[in-house]
Amino acid sequence: MTHQGDGLPDRLARAGVTGREAEILWAVAERLRNREIAERLHVSVRTVESHIAALLRKLGAADRAALAETGARLRRAARAGAALPAPLTSLIGRVDETNELVALLGTHRLVTLIGPGGVGKTRLALHVAESAWATAPADRFPGGVRLADLAPVAPESAGDTFARALGVVPEPGWPLRDILREVAAGSGCLLLADNCEHVVAEAAEIVADLLGAGGALRVLATSREPLGIPGEVAYQVQPLHLPAPHASERAESIAPYDAVRLFVDRATAASPGFALTDAVAPAVAALCRRLDGLPLAIELAASRLRTFGPAELVEHLDQRFELLSAGVRTAPPRHRALRSTIDWSYQLLDDGERALFDRLGVFPADFDLAAIVSACEGEDLAGEAVITLLPRLVDKSLVSTVGRGTGRYRLLETIRAYAAQRLADSGGEPAARRRHAAHYLAFAERAAERLRTSDQRVWLDRMTTEQPNLHAALAHGISTGDVESAWRMIAALQRFWDVTGRRREAHKWIRQALTVADPPATPAVVAGLTEACLVLDSRDARAAFDLARKAASLAAGLDDLARARAARAVGMSATWIRPELVAPALQEALAGFGDEHPWDGALTMQGLAVTTADLSRALQWGRDSAAFFRRAGDQICAANTLYLMAQRSISAGIADDEVHGWLTESRALAEAAGSEADMAHATVGFGQLAWLRGDHDRAAELMSECLPTLRRLGDRRCTGRALHMLGQRAYEKQEPARAEELLRASVEAIALAGQSFVLVSALEALAAVYAAQQRPRSAAVLLGTAHSVREAAGAHLRPPQPPDQELRHTLVRVLGAGSFDGAHAQGERLSATAALRLAPVDEESRPAVP
Repeated sequence: MTHQGDGLPDRLARAGVTGREAEILWAVAERLRNREIAERLHVSVRTVESHIAALLRKLGAADRAALAETGARLRRAARAGAALPAPLTSLIGRVDETNELVALLGTHRLVTLIGPGGVGKTRLALHVAESAWATAPADRFPGGVRLADLAPVAPESAGDTFARALGVVPEPGWPLRDILREVAAGSGCLLLADNCEHVVAEAAEIVADLLGAGGALRVLATSREPLGIPGEVAYQVQPLHLPAPHASERAESIAPYDAVRLFVDRATAASPGFALTDAVAPAVAALCRRLDGLPLAIELAASRLRTFGPAELVEHLDQRFELLSAGVRTAPPRHRALRSTIDWSYQLLDDGERALFDRLGVFPADFDLAAIVSACEGEDLAGEAVITLLPRLVDKSLVSTVGRGTGRYRLLETIRAYAAQRLADSGGEPAARRRHAAHYLAFAERAAERLRTSDQRVWLDRMTTEQPNLHAALAHGISTGDVESAWRMIAALQRFWDVTGRRREAHKWIRQALTVADPPATPAVVAGLTEACLVLDSRDARAAFDLARKAASLAAGLDDLARARAARAVGMSATWIRPELVAPALQEALAGFGDEHPWDGALTMQGLAVTTADLSRALQWGRDSAAFFRRAGDQICAANTLYLMAQRSISAGIADDEVHGWLTESRALAEAAGSEADMAHATVGFGQLAWLRGDHDRAAELMSECLPTLRRLGDRRCTGRALHMLGQRAYEKQEPARAEELLRASVEAIALAGQSFVLVSALEALAAVYAAQQRPRSAAVLLGTAHSVREAAGAHLRPPQPPDQELRHTLVRVLGAGSFDGAHAQGERLSATAALRLAPVDEESRPAVP
């Protein structure tokens, strides 16, 4: 095929096709959609439509399919001059990358595509070379496109491969590199040097010679590491775009992502009946994410659809290397199985690089340099060696950097699984996991200290980043029976779990730790148990109290600090279970902490602010506690103390400006610290204050606003408060069914966590709803349960308003004194949750309770 002066093939030039129309024809031949063509060429969709209409007319094509076939036929003829193999499958996505790379080839003489095995470097390079040649001016690449495929080549034969690509016939007595330089000086071709990684030194020398010859030759290379030649542009090929982990997983939502598009395209070829539906979309999204968006891995997975469904593929991904094997027979051996692809890269590493790579398999997620050094401590890989070897693994595309300037690194999940398997096979896994766990335990304990200071927001972010590693370290302690380390980690993570609303997660780890073995009587274990009480307290007051008593028993023979911690745990957890124990235990704890542990003392004062019966004395405890936390820079504890002070005042019927000021400061401190839980608490407080001031609509609005957050954070007490107030408002608005639903949910949320004044109020309000619904016996049962909860609570923990005597008298009148007393007595013997299961009971039809 020849080109006319404007760079177009003969037939296009004779038909009057313009250069822009030719670009669009090539894109149509690639089966791109109009929107994709517009994005590639930076024009509007309407412009694309106009040019396609012109092409249909000029080339006499009946429709778009015929036009695509004409374009493809012309491109096949063009490839004869370009010496590129015709791809057997379509290229999915890569529109932006193609545009960027074609532009780079217009301004740079050497562009190298780098990336891990299976990311699609060769396929993208072939497409870019074809696009660059097809769209370039006629004088840009007069020598066409030449391919030097180095994959099957030994280092000593690299020169011969370049020579064949450039049409060079070696002559005896004339050094090959001299001949190549002479040819390159007069060549204007685009040379694609593919798969350079295993001959990177030889390829770099030859390419440097070719570019240094002074001609117009340009080189597009692919390798798993840069060639390292001056002027080289190293272009990192990223995996395909993936659906975000928490995004919608409906079929229409995930279909546009390139990784999903590739899977669907290859899946329909492997199993023609396959379709992306809402039923399979979550599994397809999970599969693409678990495979890191690597095109090779996705294609191998899609080929397995003849045997497994998408959900089954996800389930079997822990054996990904066995699952994703035996791919296309015509592919190079290293691309027929996922393991072979990574084996190819691994075999190119030296001994030191292999040793470090294996050790990186211990990390479940991204990591920093300090963690790597710790994981390699005690082996041949000293810190200096790690600093030398790590950049080499990054250059070889086995390790990726995370973001810019973060100092963090990661392995793609598929590469991580390979490294973990290598580590296990080497026998070094147990030692590496011990060092990993020790490093992150030390990190967690350091972070726990910093969370008590003005640096707490920075350390909250750091702990959030390190969550997978912290979990792995905790799991290691539990699985190996290292009880002491497990409870040390729980103690260190408690504050983080509480502040970030990870109570459900914490509950799971605490349960697992308790099943390992009986905790030994050590200060570290007592610290872990007492911190666990704080986590459990808002979800299960009885479990927290039982754990506190266990801690106190273990601490009896230990030092003053351990005993003080146990006493505080008993005092805090006894609030809703054994209120008579609260004051003595907290006073004992305060004395035990003394002046040597001021932060622990201030936290104990916070507990006294909640539990001291005398309001003025309670608020003074709160003021002293908040003042210390402010001085220490602990914004989270200061915010919580101010909220608790507001709670005590509101419960006593006080709604003045001082209470409003406490809540305002609490919210500001919570926002500054980034504590979502404390921001939600402040909103609850403002809702309660609005209710007390008579603005019930505003109160309900605030509770509705924070309720989803409270539920997500697992805060049962405040969830119960919010639901109680919303139920009361529904009852006021004469919506009994809605009021019943909300009040039952309030009782269910708060019954385990313990909160007597809200629980009593919710039970009594629900009794009023049942009375209005002509269910007087159910109402009487709930009043009995409310009465027993009220009597069991300390005086300051009861609702300030007395029981509704009018409701009681009405129920006695409707039921009769004997029936009322029987139902009331039954309720007194029931827990709140048992009373809910009993009510509503089947009752005879009665007249409405007035």
